[in-house]
Amino acid sequence: MNQFQALVLAAGKSSRFKTEKSKLAYPICGQELINYPIKVLLECNLPVTCIIGHKKNEIQDIIKKSTSHSITYQEQIEQRGTGHAVLCALHLLESEHILIINGDMPLITAELITTLCKHHKEQQATISFIVSHVPPSLDHGYGRVVLNNGCITIIEARNYNKHENINHPINAGIYCIQRAFLQDALQKLVPNSITSELYITDLIHIATQNNERVEMLEAPYEKIQGVNTLQELAAVTRIKQQEIIDHWMRNGVYCRDPQALYIDTQASIESGAVLEAGVHILGNSTIRNNCTIGAYSYINNSTLAENVTVYPYTIISDSIINGDAHIGPYAHVQKSIVDSQARIGNFVETNRTMIGQASKAKHLSYLGDSTLGASVNIGAGTITCNYDGFKKHPTIIKDHAFIGSNNALIAPITIGNSAVTGAGSVITEDVPAYALAIGRARQVIKENYTQIDQKIFAAAQTSSDFTTE
Repeated sequence: MNQFQALVLAAGKSSRFKTEKSKLAYPICGQELINYPIKVLLECNLPVTCIIGHKKNEIQDIIKKSTSHSITYQEQIEQRGTGHAVLCALHLLESEHILIINGDMPLITAELITTLCKHHKEQQATISFIVSHVPPSLDHGYGRVVLNNGCITIIEARNYNKHENINHPINAGIYCIQRAFLQDALQKLVPNSITSELYITDLIHIATQNNERVEMLEAPYEKIQGVNTLQELAAVTRIKQQEIIDHWMRNGVYCRDPQALYIDTQASIESGAVLEAGVHILGNSTIRNNCTIGAYSYINNSTLAENVTVYPYTIISDSIINGDAHIGPYAHVQKSIVDSQARIGNFVETNRTMIGQASKAKHLSYLGDSTLGASVNIGAGTITCNYDGFKKHPTIIKDHAFIGSNNALIAPITIGNSAVTGAGSVITEDVPAYALAIGRARQVIKENYTQIDQKIFAAAQTSSDFTTE
């Protein structure tokens, strides 16, 4: 492949998306659209030049964040068609053969690219390109490849009458072209009479007119499908998602309802894991063996160690959950570490918090900027008051401490080893080890209060001033 160089066409305005955002910036299974063909080309060890234009800074930043490889960029200042885009990068072309691919092809594989390049070289072709057949009832907006008296012409979708011949294949938008021919033929391109654009597809017509060798390689539509509309974005996302799910199921992951799952391409899941319906495994998440993820839970950029159980409707983000921990239901764990055998229960939120081994916060609590030791018990309704309106403050709760229900722990504060706080307390000072802290008003009982109150109410009803609404 060292005789090949790749050009990625990524300068278009995405006009059919009807959004301000470039289509190439939309994510598919956790990875932006433009990064799919880029990564395939890098996998094939091809030097890559990306032609950018519309939203150029956004596209360039996306690519740079996803790879450490050196990518060359060429700006197409005025978008005047695919042929003009290649013309803009002509001075960067050095290899004997140039592979040109549209930037909106997320389903393309390294195997298909390698096969095309190999076929192109073996046949000593001037141009080789990929075609595909689609059901005649579907209009995908692709140009059609028409062979007439030995001359190949690609007719744009707007000009093609699909009833003429249903056997005409579509042009996928992937080409291998000899550089010497490309440099000469680009100068001969004529602007389209309707759009005034230069089309790379006209190079194929020029080649066949000059009796150059042109090769067509057929591929399944599911591998070359591009994205020009939001509907097509959703369609290729479903295909890519099914590929990912099938991969993990083949490797021992049980997906209870595969059609209701969403797994990003960067995620890693080990055998024995169980994913219930509606589960989302997002970002760089790792799910170790024998984990169970309950229905409609979201795991984002997090690691779950062996035998973790996540109950339904739980959100875990940017966190580490160690072995045999139980999380949820309806829990929210973010930027936290939950140690082994710990229990985070329903409607508990943790943020920037360390939960020690076998510690428990089972009901209706908020733990922010906190460090809990081992075997700590957090009573229902407890909150760490970590924010004073200007900055966050830490709460430290040491091993075996017992925090009573409905506590407010005013940070910064430390609760000592094996200390106990009374239910309903507002704790404002550090609590020493083994101490009992109670921070609430003394209970007051007024005898016969309701009887006295009823007599006052009855007397008021007989008064002429008593009114009701």
